[in-house]
Order: sequence, then structure tokens, then C-alpha cells
Amino acid sequence: MKKVMLTRIITGAFILLFTVAFVLLKQVSPLFFDAFVLIISVGAIYEINKAYKNVGKKVNWILLIFATLSMCLINIFVEDVSRVFIYDILLAMILFVALMLIDIIVFAVNRKNGTTEPDASVLNSTLFDQTKFTMMSFAYPVLLISSLYMLNHLPYDIGYMGIIVSFAVSMLTDTCALFVGVACGKRKFVPEVSPKKSVAGVVGGLIGGVIGAGLCFVIFYFTNWFALDGISLLKSISAFAIVGVIGSFINQLGDLVSSALKRKVGLKDFAHIFPEHGGFMDRVDGLMFVSTFVYVIFSLLLV
Repeated sequence: MKKVMLTRIITGAFILLFTVAFVLLKQVSPLFFDAFVLIISVGAIYEINKAYKNVGKKVNWILLIFATLSMCLINIFVEDVSRVFIYDILLAMILFVALMLIDIIVFAVNRKNGTTEPDASVLNSTLFDQTKFTMMSFAYPVLLISSLYMLNHLPYDIGYMGIIVSFAVSMLTDTCALFVGVACGKRKFVPEVSPKKSVAGVVGGLIGGVIGAGLCFVIFYFTNWFALDGISLLKSISAFAIVGVIGSFINQLGDLVSSALKRKVGLKDFAHIFPEHGGFMDRVDGLMFVSTFVYVIFSLLLV
């Protein structure tokens, strides 16, 4: 147990240092952080494709990669935030139509070659499966992870704060939930979905998220690291308080969504890239929900 925990801590420290490096490189150019998000997105696509393949479901990973690259380029070159949303919706529509056409063409070819399943009930249950699971993968994780691109291209101070507080809330929520759960976790939270998650761990995670957002606010406000002094104090406190409390809850909800999907496809972890931490999906399952929430709150209250 001690060896496992030590490995987890060392790996976590490496992940933290790697993340901090790319966050700091944003000061040189936002393209460095875009590249970081792109790496995460491609890794997540690979893992989600592998997960669905584990239960015999196909995902068009080529089109998903295309969609991910397109979303990255949209955020880089489109400065108007409202237009980013429009282009993202348009991209989703193009992806959906392309997937439907591919499924129809494959079905027609198989029918012509006599390889299509003749049983109508089986056909109805599998028709457009690739479209369905690819669009599900576009929503989770591609679209949610793209919120990091969107934060990266908000006005400099707001976006930078949003990125830092997203990682702080997510990481401290996970860390506090783990250690409080190990130390005090006797009563299980939802064992049907996540056997290891305890009520004490959930409470510890909520406290961790609040601490993360609170520390960010104190550092940003009193060091004047970012231009918070130009924003109403009430708005600033409200934004960080909401992100701390609700963001921590949302982060843990993301963990549960990930756990439910893994149980559905028969996996313990999405991958084994990071010792005792799993894969990309295991590391960003809560972060992508938090960053989406932070983007919405910061856009409404601080921009």
C-alpha cells in the first residue's frame, strides 16, 4: 500500500510539474498551452476509442481527430467569442452529417455484397452505431476538453486566471478526496458506480476545491498578479466562491461519469500511461467539467 501511494505521489508530482511548465509557457505564447490541450485531446480520443472497442463498438477516431484539430484552429484564429460558439456548432453539424453518410455508404456496400445482417431487430440495434458513439465521444471528452482552448483565448488576465483556478480546483479536489477518503472513508458514497469513493472523501474533495479557489483568489488579488483590482470586488469574490464550491462538486461528478463509463466497458482505468494514475482520461475526467464551468462563470461575471 505504501509503495502504491509513493508511486502515485511521484507520478502526480511529475504531472503537476509538466502542467505548470505549459501553463507558464502561456506567457510566451498561448500556442504552447493550445499544444498542451491538443496532446490531452488526442490522448483522450485514443483511450475512448479503445474503451468502446472493448465492448465491440466503433468510433471514427479519424474524424474525431479532425474535429479536435478544427476546434483548436477555431480558437486560435477566431477572436470573437460568439463566433467561436457558432463555428463549434457548425463543426458538430458537419461531423454528424459526415458520420451519417459514412454509415449509410457502408451499409449500402455491405448489403450489395451480401454481408449485411438480415435480422431486422439486430440491424435496427446496430444501424448508425458508429455515428452514435463517435458523436458521444465528440461531446465527451472532445467538446468538454475544448473549454481549455476557450479559456486560453479569453482576454489575457481572465483566461490565465481561469486556467490556473481550473487546475487548482480539480487537483486539490482529487488530492483531498483521496487522502481524506483513505484516512476516514468508511461509508461508501455510490459503490455501484465508484467502489472506492466514500462520503468522507467527497467532503474532503469539496473542502479541497474551496481551498484551491480561495488560494487562487488571495494570491491573484493581493499580489495584483492579474488585473483583479479593475473588477468589482463583489464580482471577483462571487466568481471564485462559486467556482470553489460548485466546481469541486462538478469535478467529482466528472469522476463519477468516468467511473460509470469504465464499469460499462469493463475497464479499471482508461490506460496505464501514468503509473497509479491511469491514462489521459483518468487525469482529466473532472478537469474538463470544471474548466467548462469556469469558462461559463468567468465569461458571465468577469469578462
